[in-house]
Parts: sequence; C-alpha cells; structure tokens
Amino acid sequence: MNTEKNIDKSIDDLLMKIEQDCNDDPDTILVIAPENYTTEHLFQLRGRWQKRNESYKKMYQIVFTLGAVSPLFFCIGMLGFVTSALLGVIFLPLSIFSFFGFLFGIFKISVRFKSTGYQNSILQTIDRELKKRGQFIN
Repeated sequence: MNTEKNIDKSIDDLLMKIEQDCNDDPDTILVIAPENYTTEHLFQLRGRWQKRNESYKKMYQIVFTLGAVSPLFFCIGMLGFVTSALLGVIFLPLSIFSFFGFLFGIFKISVRFKSTGYQNSILQTIDRELKKRGQFIN
C-alpha cells in the first residue's frame, strides 16, 4: 500500500515537472498544440517571446555591425601601414577582432535563437490561437 502511494506521488511529481518545463519553454508550443495552453499562459508566452525577439534583433544588429566594420578596419589598417604605422597597428588587429566577433556572434545567434523565421513562427502560432479564442492582439 505504501509503495503504491510513493509510486503515485513520484508519477505526479514527474508530471508536474514535465508540465513546468513545458510552461517555461516557449519552443514547446510548436510541439504541443497551442489549444492545450490557457489564455493567460499564452499571453505570458507571447510577452516572453516578444522580449526574446527584441533581444534577437539587438544581438543581430550588433553582430551585423561587427561584420560590416571589419573590412573597413582592414582597409584603414592597410592604408595606415602605408602612411603611418601606428594606424596599421591599431586597425588591423581591430579588423581581426571584429571579424572573429562577427563569427562568434553568428554562431551564438544560431544556437540561441535558431532563425528569424523560427522566431516569427512561434509568435504567429501564439497570435493565431489567441485570435481563435477571440482575444484582442496589437
């Protein structure tokens, strides 16, 4: 009898943990149908996902800027060696650091955020479900 209660409690605990993990991870909305979420939880997910999208856009802008200035720094560095060695010593390492920062940033973005389409698909899934339920969305 006692072991049955322990087994039932451990199963309930496991189910609670799984449910909590699903609630904390917005990615699961693509796997688990959005109909299974409460309206309140969908609004919470939408808010978190919008913050994640803002973070994605900021990080993408920084990484894109690093990639764009790298060739500029390289050109200034090469011209610096022709005219003044000091400019070359400053800007050539800057171009290398900005290029590797760009590569690292692209890798980090792809691991953390996947892609722009993926970000938008999650938000659209949440919005579609909220519209189905008759909730107003800006």
